[in-house]
Amino acid sequence: MSEIKVSVVCCDESAAKRSQIVETTVDTSWLSDRLIESAEQEVAAGEARGLHNGAIHPEHGAVTYLQEVKEGGFSVFVGDPENLQETFFGVGSFVAFIDSEGPGHASKVGPEGVKRTFRLLKGHVET
Repeated sequence: MSEIKVSVVCCDESAAKRSQIVETTVDTSWLSDRLIESAEQEVAAGEARGLHNGAIHPEHGAVTYLQEVKEGGFSVFVGDPENLQETFFGVGSFVAFIDSEGPGHASKVGPEGVKRTFRLLKGHVET
């Protein structure tokens, strides 16, 4: 068994439930045991999404949206919607999204675009 470092976009403990990024480690067996589906994605440079959440899945309930960056990278913007803080994730990064409440996070693909593996996992990764 091996562990990987994962940056988790989750809700903070405030009443506003603003998004934040926390670091954790996950055993790779956790990923395989909870895998619902997996897909390779390629997203063009500069593509952006405004505030959105890692929503509850209509069929599976609470899920973790995990992205593993293979080429290029993308930024995630978290915190106060009036003053979002940017974090860039490049090759080798694992980023999980479980911020199902509050205003959510925003994202933008870097200047080289991004190739990534997307995994939909049952339940929320522990933070």
